[in-house]
Amino acid sequence: MNRLIAFLISVMLASSCQKPLKDVNDYFPKIQTTSAIVQPDGTVLLEGEVESEGAAPIELLGFCWLNGEIPTLRNNQALAATYEDGKFSTVISDFDSDSVYYFRSWATNNYGYVYGNVLSLEGIIATPVDPPCTLSLNSWNHGAGSYGTINDASEPAFVVDTWNVSADGNGIAVTLYFGSELTTGIYETSASTSPGSNGVYVNFYAGFINGHLNSGSDVYVNTIAPHQYEITICNAPWTYQSGSTFNFNMRFKTPL
Repeated sequence: MNRLIAFLISVMLASSCQKPLKDVNDYFPKIQTTSAIVQPDGTVLLEGEVESEGAAPIELLGFCWLNGEIPTLRNNQALAATYEDGKFSTVISDFDSDSVYYFRSWATNNYGYVYGNVLSLEGIIATPVDPPCTLSLNSWNHGAGSYGTINDASEPAFVVDTWNVSADGNGIAVTLYFGSELTTGIYETSASTSPGSNGVYVNFYAGFINGHLNSGSDVYVNTIAPHQYEITICNAPWTYQSGSTFNFNMRFKTPL
């Protein structure tokens, strides 16, 4: 610790009548970055531990991280979401699977801030979900005699209370309304345009046909890059106005 910081601490102690400590580092918190764990959905759970508060109560705890370099508080940072019995944690997201990320904890008290040790992770990716069907990428088939390719697909966009994905192809336009932000996992089709968490409403136009998938089918989402997903629907029933039921299949990457 430099002389200026030591001098400032001595001034603070003199004004508070607190007996000076022998080691200036004892005024600051002591913390550890205990773990960085990739979760099934591709987020990272960061955990830390407070070994000592120092000479004043801890004011803030958190983590910082950076792609390819040792992070500081000037880079990405997040406050601890939990703190109990000296242990603190938070969950962060949005990683490039081809990069190495470095993480470390930090803490502040009235005397300043300190960093914990550095941990790293490489190849951060969600645990893929496996659809029960094998379809060509960027293809569709609504089961009523028409099929083709997907030529354009949008990045998920938040609209009111859903995350919407649009996909267009030769002869079809499909919109998927997800009730929660997209991540790797299995979503269940709903008959409601407000499908709720982990639900999705799927509507399509194909020529003169306007339909939506019946409730209870699975939609498989795999994260393949930050904000890019592969979406697969296997044999999902939908009912035409005449009462006939057909099976809908589709697999595409969004955005294209």
